[in-house]
Amino acid sequence: MSLNNNFKYRPDIDGIRAIAVLMVLAVHASPASLPNGFVGVDLFFVISGYLITSILCRELSEERFSIRDFYVRRINRIFPALLVVLAFCLIIGPWVMYPSEYAPLSKSAFFSAIFVANVHFYLESGYWDVASKLKPLLHLWSLGVEEQFYLLWPLILLATIRTKRSLVAACLAVIVLSLAVNLVLTSRNQPAAFYLPFGRFWELSAGGLLACIQWTRNSVFGASRPAVEVGWHLRNSAGWLGLGLLLATQCFPINPGKFPGFYAIVVVLGAVLILLAGPDAWINRKVLSNPAMVYVGKLSYPLYLWHWPLLVFGRLLGDGHLSSSHRNIAVLASVVLAALTYHGVERQLISHISRKRVLATVLGVLMTLTGLLAYLGQNGILTPSAASHINSPLENYEKPQIISRGKIHLLGDSNAGHFHYGLSLLYGDRVEVTAVPGWPYLEGVKYRDDFIPHYEHKGSPDLTERALQYIESDAETRLVILSTAYLMYFPSDNLRSVESAVPGETSAQAYEKGLRRTIKRLLAKDKRVLLVKSIPTYPMLSTVMACSSEVRPPWRLRPANCERSRELVESERREYDTMVARVIHGLEGVTVFDTLNDLCDSQSCYVNRNGVQMYIDSGHFTTAGSQIMGAALGRLAEEILTK
Repeated sequence: MSLNNNFKYRPDIDGIRAIAVLMVLAVHASPASLPNGFVGVDLFFVISGYLITSILCRELSEERFSIRDFYVRRINRIFPALLVVLAFCLIIGPWVMYPSEYAPLSKSAFFSAIFVANVHFYLESGYWDVASKLKPLLHLWSLGVEEQFYLLWPLILLATIRTKRSLVAACLAVIVLSLAVNLVLTSRNQPAAFYLPFGRFWELSAGGLLACIQWTRNSVFGASRPAVEVGWHLRNSAGWLGLGLLLATQCFPINPGKFPGFYAIVVVLGAVLILLAGPDAWINRKVLSNPAMVYVGKLSYPLYLWHWPLLVFGRLLGDGHLSSSHRNIAVLASVVLAALTYHGVERQLISHISRKRVLATVLGVLMTLTGLLAYLGQNGILTPSAASHINSPLENYEKPQIISRGKIHLLGDSNAGHFHYGLSLLYGDRVEVTAVPGWPYLEGVKYRDDFIPHYEHKGSPDLTERALQYIESDAETRLVILSTAYLMYFPSDNLRSVESAVPGETSAQAYEKGLRRTIKRLLAKDKRVLLVKSIPTYPMLSTVMACSSEVRPPWRLRPANCERSRELVESERREYDTMVARVIHGLEGVTVFDTLNDLCDSQSCYVNRNGVQMYIDSGHFTTAGSQIMGAALGRLAEEILTK
């Protein structure tokens, strides 16, 4: 294999692109068929790093590198298809999505337009949860990583050349540092390792390293060396070994919660070996350079852009479930639209517009306008706000007579906070609230040492202690209402006891002990305690707004899961109910409020009950829901306070 500094088109690289996009398409359309197909994105990273660095090395060697021209090429390559897909999603969205879904779509479109979608999605929920399957632009995180890399990479290579240092050494330094970040973050904060650029740069740099090695072994600014000839058997061995490594990633289980980590090393090494094998190796020449593979590779970028939004829209039409018919239509439409985008947009712009800087300027303006449109969409300017429809307060509802005296304190996580509005209408400033999302305010409880909470969850034992001391010191506070979402702590395994934790203690055990300690402490200070049992949740719904006909998009149907069997709900929370019984056993002065009695009848539990939308999301009340449930809670509070 002749390695030289004049990079020529290699059809086998399009073949590798075809493998990458088909892997990604398979795992997204049918996860069970190829569960590890997500590593196709890592293939794209290596290919991109190799191709771009090959071009940069050639231009740097010929002393004609221009930062401006580099970014002109990037804009002309990336923007056309991306603009089409972003515009499609923003236009079609209101026909498929509820306002609560369209606003996040617009927000992600805005961040995608400025190429920081990866940071945006990192700050949201994880890639592997159910909600991620309902985010049409989630896949654009990878574009964010690439473009952030290319903000720095040309400057690194340019600085290396100007200081007469080794390009290979520079690449190795980036790889070592970024790989170390990847391994550390994967073990401590996997979403950060997955989304953020610093733990991903090494994958693009690995392709860049191969390009730099091929260039530096033959020419350094005009000082030619004889081309390096690699034996035919060695090339074939590299190709087969690389393909074998990629196949291994699909044959052996990969824990998504530990990716990228060490797993990505296998993928990157496999990709580098296939690239190293060159276009004349048997695998590259006979398989990867096959015309069908090459054509799919040419469609890979628009196909990658199109497939995920269409699959998500298909899933939304099925209320969170992707039927086989919707999946097949989405996949077929992805291929058709990818071909139309490639031939009708990308190729047309390349062949008919010679003034590339003018084209880049126009595309930049269009991307700015798209970002502005997305910004307006995320702020509810383009579509009506759902709040004006299903989150409006009730004018008339049954309220208890308030004759008690003294103050009431609501304590807990966001499931305490959503009672505050309803109670404040009854008690005014007599009710106080201390609530933080994701934090139960239980004495002697902390987050597990190696647990990294959501960035909005900022609880700590000190926070709990300050809240309890404040309540204890307030003589006017007669009743403390404790309310938490138990599902935040039981299956998540995120809590531990601060002291005296037994080996192997679970979050549920820490929660139970902390709840009993908290109740006993409050009772010891002559406070009455009202313990609110957690409300039923509806995670199976893509949005609870689907249960209200007032804001339903034209293409959506009312899902069956707006009602849940009460028997099923009770069976799911039997362990929790048993725990509550143990906690209050033998304690006088504590009362339990079972929310099922007001959110369910004898047969079913409801998101929308008697024409009133009770839920704003899968586990929190609307304003009207807070009013109705606050009234129910107030009736019980009055019984306690007037005894």
